[in-house]
Amino acid sequence: MKQTFFLSLFAAAVSFSACRKEEYRAPGITGITADTLVMTIGDKMVLAPNVTNLKGNTYAWLVNGREAASGQLSYTFEATAPGNYEITFKVENRGGAARQSYYIRVQAPLELAIPALPEVPMGQVLLVTPMVTGPETADYSYQWSIGDSILGRQRELQFISPAAGTFALQLRVTAGKQMATATRNISVKPAQYVQNAYMVLEYAPAPAKNHNWAIIGMAEFWKFGHEYQLPYNEFLAKATAIRKESADPSLVLGSWGGYAVFKFDHTVANAAGAADIEITATCSRLDPPAVYVAYDRNKNGQPDEGEWYEIKNDDYGLEDMPDYAITFTYLKTETDAKRIYTYFNWKDNQEKPAQGEVLTNKTFTSSMTDAGGFSSRGFFPGLSMTDIPNKKVAILDGWQSAFTRKGKRITKNLTGAPPFSQKLNIDIDMAVNSKGERVQLPGIDFVKVRKVAYPVQQDFINAGGQMVDANMDETRMLHVAGILDKHLKN
Repeated sequence: MKQTFFLSLFAAAVSFSACRKEEYRAPGITGITADTLVMTIGDKMVLAPNVTNLKGNTYAWLVNGREAASGQLSYTFEATAPGNYEITFKVENRGGAARQSYYIRVQAPLELAIPALPEVPMGQVLLVTPMVTGPETADYSYQWSIGDSILGRQRELQFISPAAGTFALQLRVTAGKQMATATRNISVKPAQYVQNAYMVLEYAPAPAKNHNWAIIGMAEFWKFGHEYQLPYNEFLAKATAIRKESADPSLVLGSWGGYAVFKFDHTVANAAGAADIEITATCSRLDPPAVYVAYDRNKNGQPDEGEWYEIKNDDYGLEDMPDYAITFTYLKTETDAKRIYTYFNWKDNQEKPAQGEVLTNKTFTSSMTDAGGFSSRGFFPGLSMTDIPNKKVAILDGWQSAFTRKGKRITKNLTGAPPFSQKLNIDIDMAVNSKGERVQLPGIDFVKVRKVAYPVQQDFINAGGQMVDANMDETRMLHVAGILDKHLKN
């Protein structure tokens, strides 16, 4: 009987002990993410983890090590100051304890302002630099606009307007979950400009048969005084003066590789979704010239090599020879009683070079202008008859007796596509760098026009029994006249 009593007492003790251990099992915590939570000033977040084994638990919440609340399963964190926060949840009972932490980063508030802006003339670029402070994050985005027109998506804005007036310039910035806007009025004052890119900075024609290097005007009007046989720098000055008065006079750029560089007296604004420049050129529908533009970023008045960008057109990327070159060399001039004969040759830079000689002959009587001068039509660039009675010719100062034209070559079959005067609309937004990547320009100051198409072999023509390269034929020469700012109305 005594043994039975002790066994019953032992069983009761074991049962009591097991009940106590089950009643006070250590608590567990789940549902807390290891990721850092991002909040902004003014945000509130309810933190409510899952807890197992609730019997006899006590709870505490710590913010960066300091107790912020106790006796509750959830805690509402309010972002009142920027910084990094560790929110620790502690739970314990007789069976044990557990703790886990939330990590929260409260971003600094996004604040911005546009400083007071000076009055700017139309056709000039003003750099606008906003004051922006905010969170340390890499996902800032910017949008500058006036009304519905988006002007730029960089932090700084290169502002330019082709029209006078007062405009509400708005900047919208987003960073993380935050967004802020600022607005500032900007005044654009009127200014007087010439619509045409009249300044000729460089004239580099490539000769061809009956090429007329001295023309500033209509090529067929050489007899009526459109020729200006001048030293190189004087020719540039004369072409500039004539083009300032009228956008109609053209320059003959000649055969493949010929080009010229022109300058506006203002910056042509890059308007979104619209053509910005109109070029009048004589070429066929199959061989439009390559057009390059440059913005005078450093304001030195000259187009620096790193500032040039090509306008992407339908022919972009079709070049079969990206680094082609032709060297032209003046050879000689011969005369007899009635005629004058001039010779030049050309040679390209290929491993097996193509080459040839071009002869132009004309009578003295048919080559005289109305003013009594001797026409330069058919002469090598810079060659002039300096002594008509004695039939003496010379290369004028600044011109060269041999030169090389370089660039890309697009070989094409141009059969059935005669040249004609046409308008080429140029959108500055189509400018690309040497890798073919679009570039964002506020506007442009300089334009370069270059002949890049070269006739294929079947375009060789039979001239009096002699095969002549059509690239050297006078009907294939590129002419460039007006280069107009389409936003500026005279």
